[in-house]
Amino acid sequence: MNKLQTILLAILGGINVTITMFTPIILSVLWIRVAGLNLWTSYLFFGLGLFATLFRAIQVGFLKG
Repeated sequence: MNKLQTILLAILGGINVTITMFTPIILSVLWIRVAGLNLWTSYLFFGLGLFATLFRAIQVGFLKG
């Protein structure tokens, strides 16, 4: 594989990891925009989004090693 293909695959892989990690946070923020933070379920949903992001970050860290 030549250098250009390697660079393009590395960039696409980085974008994929970034989107995969931040999708739960984005969904949580959209939920808060729609429903607000009035109920305990909104806080639960936001917390689950943060924990999912943390889990995915740890998972990506272990894949690197």
